[in-house]
Amino acid sequence: MVRRKIRQMMAHAALPAAVVASVAVGVAMSAAAAKPSVTMRGSPASMERQYANAVEADFTFAETPAAVDELVKKGRLVRLPGGTDYTLAKVSYPYTRPEVKTFVENVSAEYRKACGEQLVVTSLTRPRAEQPGNAHKLSVHPAGMAVDFRISRASRCQKWFEKALLELEDKNLLDATRERNPPHYHVAVFTNAYAAYAARQKPVARPESPSPTVLRPHPAPARPSSPPAAPAAKEPRREAPVPQSADPPVVLALLSSVALLFLLGWRIAKHHGPG
Repeated sequence: MVRRKIRQMMAHAALPAAVVASVAVGVAMSAAAAKPSVTMRGSPASMERQYANAVEADFTFAETPAAVDELVKKGRLVRLPGGTDYTLAKVSYPYTRPEVKTFVENVSAEYRKACGEQLVVTSLTRPRAEQPGNAHKLSVHPAGMAVDFRISRASRCQKWFEKALLELEDKNLLDATRERNPPHYHVAVFTNAYAAYAARQKPVARPESPSPTVLRPHPAPARPSSPPAAPAAKEPRREAPVPQSADPPVVLALLSSVALLFLLGWRIAKHHGPG
């Protein structure tokens, strides 16, 4: 199967014949060949190892965006949606092999638990027609088995992540390189080996997400349905009436009456007096 794949690629001129021939030798001996030393530095041997794994898995290398869409329709590539543990940044084609998706989900959960931040994915599947100018001829991004990660600004997170990648590389599950132009981690996942490894592992304990803080707005004051009535005008204070003295003519009349009665009584007393 591997040799048939190489012959097909040579027939379609996907790679120069000399390159394919050199890879063919590596593929034919891949089962017995010693893996390169475990390191984050890239090398021709590292790229050949990645490419040999893609050929051995009989992966299709997408040449155009339409070819990527076709692989998605067939279920060969699945969407990487992002989540609590990782996010995607400016990824043109957010699709990858199912085993690579499992790898990203598992390693990002461990990463966030250790570092307290999300892993940032910067590239996944790329068709050959859209490979950058500095891409290697044996790049496995068109095969959907590679993922690029942003390098954290925190040195402790860099150290943790590189240590985790190298441990997996030592188990022959992937090949990781720290690229410099532009700076990022390039990881080629050996899908068959990683799928078997992941199946034997316990589910990754994902850290709990903090409950989001809900800001509750202050309630707006209730607006009256009709304008409030104007306060009633206060009645003027009424002063108690001051008692008035009787009119002078009335007083004189009363005095006259009293005097007359007094005089009349005096006369009567005098007329009936002793004598």
